[in-house]
Amino acid sequence: MVKDVLIDVAPGEVRLAVLENGEAAEVYIEKREAESLVGNIYRSKVERVLPGMESAFVDIGLDKNAFLYIKDVCPGEASAGISELLTQGQEITVQVIKDSAGTKGPRVTTRLSLPGRYVVLMPGSHAAGVSKKIRDDEERKRLKDIALGHKPQNAGIVVRTAAEGVAEEQLTEDIHALEELWRGLLIKEQRGAVPRLLYREPDMIAKAAREYLGPDIDRFLINSREEYGKIIASLDAAAPGLKAKVEYFSKDYDMFEYYHVESAIDEALSRKVWLKSGAYLIFDRTEALTVIDVNSGKYVGRTDLEETALKINLEAAEAIAKQVRLRDLSGIIITDFIDMQRKEHREQVVQALREAVKNDKIPTVVVG
Repeated sequence: MVKDVLIDVAPGEVRLAVLENGEAAEVYIEKREAESLVGNIYRSKVERVLPGMESAFVDIGLDKNAFLYIKDVCPGEASAGISELLTQGQEITVQVIKDSAGTKGPRVTTRLSLPGRYVVLMPGSHAAGVSKKIRDDEERKRLKDIALGHKPQNAGIVVRTAAEGVAEEQLTEDIHALEELWRGLLIKEQRGAVPRLLYREPDMIAKAAREYLGPDIDRFLINSREEYGKIIASLDAAAPGLKAKVEYFSKDYDMFEYYHVESAIDEALSRKVWLKSGAYLIFDRTEALTVIDVNSGKYVGRTDLEETALKINLEAAEAIAKQVRLRDLSGIIITDFIDMQRKEHREQVVQALREAVKNDKIPTVVVG
């Protein structure tokens, strides 16, 4: 698979697109005045504890209080009630895991994680794991041994997919840099007004370089000469072997138009998505869930109704997985496939959907 990442830098926004075999698979847009807070760490104050909902509202310094659910409180304490863990006025350190949406404030957790290029440091944990996407048993063992050998006493380590084949020296440098960052945060916790920001997640461009620029990427294109220079400079010490993958897009025309990303964005914003066969999908979103309806449309088939339904549903399963990823859908998603009488055909469609969603870095559970 040919995989490219495009970064389109404009005065008011930054747009990111991941292309797989020339087709847009992921698109993210961040307005300069409304940057995501996900990953930011705050020293906060508990405003209100809600025993009936096993949750709490936490002041992190925004107009809306953040929401902290009991499952997002420190590991090993989930058996206790929220009132046993938190009290009104208590100071706690939290990390944003979901931005504000509508009338809801951001969602936060006390289970902090600090991502580096090759590993993720998890203060308060004791785990040492390796990304499931690394399949080679010998490489998994090598990385696990490195993680165990250099893991701080009071923190866990998860080795990221990008670490596959990377020298031990580079991995340990990443671990030690994150450990130093964590020590700095512990010092910052002790002084200053509450609420206050302790750590700001890098901007979208730096984060994209960290999250996407790896061995599995063919090209990393960016249309800002200044930001291109920053990325190259950051790679000089961290990962010099990746510099050849970074390219400055200097053409006068729009990058997203040139790589047909604009049409993919238009499709992702549309309620109706046509399939190549002439069938189509309808997307309806509510506050509780997303519903996808599969319709035969212009496709009438060549044999019988059952075979027609199977063909459309298999095509739809692949398209649905792509659209879920492209639209960044989450939560409950219900799909109304075209009815099929044969059990083996229904199972075939479910299996096709399970395989298709594996390309999404967000884990998806297909229940059948």
